[in-house]
Amino acid sequence: MEITRRNLENRLTASTYSLAAEYKYQGLDKYKAWDKYIQDKALKPEVDAKDFYAVFERCVAHPIDQVQRINFTATHIDKFLGITCQITKDDFGVFNMLWEDGHTGSYPPCHEPESERYVKI
Repeated sequence: MEITRRNLENRLTASTYSLAAEYKYQGLDKYKAWDKYIQDKALKPEVDAKDFYAVFERCVAHPIDQVQRINFTATHIDKFLGITCQITKDDFGVFNMLWEDGHTGSYPPCHEPESERYVKI
């Protein structure tokens, strides 16, 4: 089975062009896009409004976040969340978790996933 996972781009470190393209993709006008840009840059924009508007006019609308298709084979049921998950162990002993909704996580080698929470399928 394949699942879809969305990798979120860090807005604080993203380029002005990428952010402008995202705002255009969202359907924002240049003024609302500028406001959103200031928020995403934590009130420290890298360019002034005039330069941002010029970038916004030139950019091609596209989403900034990447969508990824991942092979998923359920190995456990997460009783806490009520969904299936895949637990694998890497070469360093880390338990890598992948839930059917695309979320990921891990457990360190010294702390195995709780047997009360994760039921092996």
